[in-house]
Amino acid sequence: MERKLFAPAGAAAALAAVVLLAGCSGGGAPAPSTGGTTAATATASTSASAPGSATGTATTTSSSMATSSATSTVNALVQGFPSKLLPLMPGATVTASSFDRSTTPATASLTATTAAKQADILAYYTKAFTAQGFTAQPGDTVAGVPTKTFTRATGQDVITLSLDVTSSRVTFTLGANVLPASLK
Repeated sequence: MERKLFAPAGAAAALAAVVLLAGCSGGGAPAPSTGGTTAATATASTSASAPGSATGTATTTSSSMATSSATSTVNALVQGFPSKLLPLMPGATVTASSFDRSTTPATASLTATTAAKQADILAYYTKAFTAQGFTAQPGDTVAGVPTKTFTRATGQDVITLSLDVTSSRVTFTLGANVLPASLK
């Protein structure tokens, strides 16, 4: 089975995605390679990296990935992405996305950029997630990075929002680990 890997445009976005998914998925998260390309992995025992092509997309095949339906892409939402669970904020531009519904918990991530203010991003996603029955958890930063975690289903569904603020743009990453039934 062919598997797509992605290299987000900014190193900060890649780092945010790696940190976010590592915290959410218990070790099955993407890991940066020495070449600067981020490899999305289907399982904790599988990691791959490949140099990015001119479009920033690389492809690799692995027998251990054959049982996974994980996909990722750059500058678009991957096919089947749970947009109701993780909506794209109006005015934001997708830089990378990934989705794997074959695991328990199912995993999805979205990295995007926007000119919106940090407070507006937090307010938008707090409203979107609480409307879905999530509860915002205490704390607004992790290691100095603006981060907010939302949970539901007695903590079995978790979404984390992480922001990288620059002078003119904010890159944000949403990472979700949810029960497969939550993807309906």
